[in-house]
Amino acid sequence: MKGAQRLTKASLLAALGVSVALSGCSQEPASGGGDGNAGGGNGPKVKLVFWSHQAEAFNDNYKKLIDSYMKAHPNVEISYQSFPYDVYNQKLKASFSAQNPPDIAEVFGTWVPEYSKNGLLSEVPGGEEAGKAYYEAPLGGFKWNGKLYGLPLEFNIENGGMLAHPKMFSDKGLAYPPKTWTELVESAKALTVRDGSGMKVKGFDFISGDNITFTFLSMILQQNGKYWGSDGHVNFQTPEAVKAMTALKDLVVRDQVTDLTAFGGQLDSSDYFFKGGAAMTYRGPWTIAAGLDNYKAKDFEYVPVPSFTDNPPSFAAESGWGLVVSKKSKASKEAWDFIQFLSSKENLKAWNLGTFTVPAKKEVAEDPEFVSKNPFMRTSVGLLPHGQWIGLIWDRDYFFKQINDHFQLMVSGKVTVENGLKAIEKAVNENQDQHK
Repeated sequence: MKGAQRLTKASLLAALGVSVALSGCSQEPASGGGDGNAGGGNGPKVKLVFWSHQAEAFNDNYKKLIDSYMKAHPNVEISYQSFPYDVYNQKLKASFSAQNPPDIAEVFGTWVPEYSKNGLLSEVPGGEEAGKAYYEAPLGGFKWNGKLYGLPLEFNIENGGMLAHPKMFSDKGLAYPPKTWTELVESAKALTVRDGSGMKVKGFDFISGDNITFTFLSMILQQNGKYWGSDGHVNFQTPEAVKAMTALKDLVVRDQVTDLTAFGGQLDSSDYFFKGGAAMTYRGPWTIAAGLDNYKAKDFEYVPVPSFTDNPPSFAAESGWGLVVSKKSKASKEAWDFIQFLSSKENLKAWNLGTFTVPAKKEVAEDPEFVSKNPFMRTSVGLLPHGQWIGLIWDRDYFFKQINDHFQLMVSGKVTVENGLKAIEKAVNENQDQHK
């Protein structure tokens, strides 16, 4: 999920399917968390500056936890500021460049390596032990040379689950949900509807700016393959990569269960699903709340996507939003104490529920209460152990664009799968080298 694609508070509460009284936003933060002594009542006044991007649910939940922490630590004052997403990343870079960064910063995982490799971030106290509490995928971006420089708040999962219309299956007498990749493809072909103007209902839509890439990488992993070579280079010349990309092309060209007509448009593929334009749409769980709130959708479920093989449904994921502490901070002890307070099980569970985000911390995801309060998350939570960090990609937008652009060329027949993969590999690796 891109960082800018966040949901309104109303969407979040609708997605939870519970009243405000039961949502994470209404729960009292737990009083534990950090060492319990940093910034205690007898020491000198300590002021922390905390920055984040603007997103209503995120901001509301941060403010509640800040108030709770300051109440328990009366000589710590946390000045919290949020900024529009479109300017936040550049503002953060400028503050570090001017050597006047905030003490605590909310960062997206893909941003972190640039800061950590340049020595701008404080290490997580007891980092190795702290890291064991989190899933591998969300933690990856916060590591550098084996050291941990931040703690993730969410598991930024874009795949593994799909939106599906069960009634479309029952109307056709099809087994639901599909249990194997073959069943998925055969069901998708049966569910695809065409009229004189083209494809009216897509059987299985995976065409979006993120999911072409994520599906491709996951299909490599599900064959027990790898897509990283040596020296920070990708390797897309493997049999697994060719088979994965060929299968994706076949879904469009041979099986004709989706097309590229809406790719790059203003609406997301999930919007077309909620309008009845697809039977199955491969998309992250963040789309659920938009469907419930914007479309008042009721006739859909969020179910697992079968593995491409008989192996477990492994998938690649980026590190999502998390918190870091500036190396320049004069109150790093207090800053980390607040982050540890926020990251305690009960506080982080309330934060994940209140923001409709997937837990990055194992004990939160494994808590039955989390899924019972948010049943739409059941599919995603069950997949988390199969996630792998996507790897160190220096220019995320460029990486995804190369795969998306060449996929369109392969589908159109302008290049073969093999030549398209060679072109992607060459372009990505040249870009990776520019950042060394």
